[in-house]
Formats: sequence, structure tokens, C-alpha cells
Amino acid sequence: MTEQLRADSVPKAPSTAGDLDAALDAGLLTVAYQPIVSLRTGQVVAAEALARLQDPRTGLLLPPDAFIPLAEATGRIARIDRMVLAQAAPLAAGWRRRLGSAPFSIGINLSVAGLTAPGLVDYIRDTCSAANLPPHALTLEITETVLSADDGEDGSVLRAIDDLGCRVVMDDFGTGYSSMSHLASFPISGIKIDRRFVWELGTRGLGGLVGLALVRLGSDLGIDVVAEGVETKEQLAALEYADCPSAQGYLFSRPLPAEQLTAFLTSHRRAVPLPRAERS
Repeated sequence: MTEQLRADSVPKAPSTAGDLDAALDAGLLTVAYQPIVSLRTGQVVAAEALARLQDPRTGLLLPPDAFIPLAEATGRIARIDRMVLAQAAPLAAGWRRRLGSAPFSIGINLSVAGLTAPGLVDYIRDTCSAANLPPHALTLEITETVLSADDGEDGSVLRAIDDLGCRVVMDDFGTGYSSMSHLASFPISGIKIDRRFVWELGTRGLGGLVGLALVRLGSDLGIDVVAEGVETKEQLAALEYADCPSAQGYLFSRPLPAEQLTAFLTSHRRAVPLPRAERS
């Protein structure tokens, strides 16, 4: 009996396209939101929308790696991209009203299939309009793989998204061999430094030096920079020393359900206290 209860308490990932379709049709896709904090003001300036899937048996949430690979392999990822935007856009519009004059935008991850799916630009335009979310308050986060897919179309989709007024940010920056050239070829408004470089900040590791160089690169190019995966005070101190504009990570907040992000924004309306490393 105990073993059965333990088995029933473990969330089960979908194993087939049919399982995933059933979960999406049942409305089991939900979104968690991780705040992005300005390191200059302490304000929450954005949040990244992250897909989660609820197990109907346990009610527990599955992390992305439990269902996103299946969604990508079976062509369901484009549907998930749009479902995340549909959930996040009206909430982001409400958070912007709550914050008043403070800047706030929402970041949505866009897959290769999502980028190349017919009608994407119209869907983004219509969704923002229905939610009363200004296009400039929507950021599309893309990887180098996505950029390479649009390159085959002469960058037309990303340019159309840019023409709407939405921002395009390159995620996991620094991990691809052609990341630098893409900055000159596409309408990129910012970069998100991959967490593997952030983890070595404050050490003598090569990854940390690369991370600091990427902060300086963004500054020289006049584009926004977000450091991902910030977990320690030492990493934060190194980013502040490099004058990195903003960051996200567990040091500030884990990804939160919508209602908890609302509470987080309310309690940190002026600023999020930035933890300080102890001086030796």
C-alpha cells in the first residue's frame, strides 16, 4: 500500500504524442514566471514565462525537460509556444497596470517550429491587441538554432516581429559558434548570458571571464544584457562590478505561479533587496 501511494505521488510525464495532446486539450498546460531584476535600481523589470505541465493524477507540475523534448519531436511545441503567450499576455498587461509607470515586459520562449509556423506574426499581433499588451512589452526569447531557421527565410519572420515593436532577445548567448555574427544580421535587442558562464563568476574560471566579457560586449553594442542563473551573492557582486544591467535566478526568486508573482510584485513594488556578499 505504501509503495502504491509513493508511486501515485510521482508525476508521470506524457510518453506519446497522444498523451501530450490530451494534456493540452484538457488545459493542463500552465505557466510559471521568473522575475528579471534590474541590478541598477532593484526593480523587477520583466519576467520570463516558463511552460509547465500538470499531471492529472497527482496535480503536480512537470518541469520543461519532462515534456518539451517530446513536444519538439512531435511538432507540438509550436502549439505550446502560442498557449504560453495566450496565458501570459493578459497577465503581463495587468502587472504593468499594477506597477504604474515602472517598466515591465514579459519574455516568451520561441521554438524553431513556433517561428516557422504559419501566421505567427498575426497571432502575436492579435494576442497582444486582445490583451491590451503593448508590443514593446513583449520579448521573444530565441536560441541560435531558431535564428538559423529564420536565416533560411532571409530573417523575414524576425524582422516582421521587430516591425510590430516586439523585442527579440538571443537566449543562451555565448554557447553557439556563430552567435556574434547573428547580432549583426538580425534585429536583436538584447542577449541573455548562458548560466554556465554565470556560475563561474567570482572565480578564476574561464567561464566567468567569458561571462564578464559578454557583459562588456552588450554594453559596447548598446543592447540589453540579462545574466541567467544567478544563485550566489558572489555572482551578483561580480555582475554589479561589471555593470551588468539585469539578472534572473534563484538568488532573487524561483519561477512563480501567476498569483505568487502578483504578490511578489506588490511586496517589491519599489525594489528587490539585492543580497550583498560579505567583504573579506
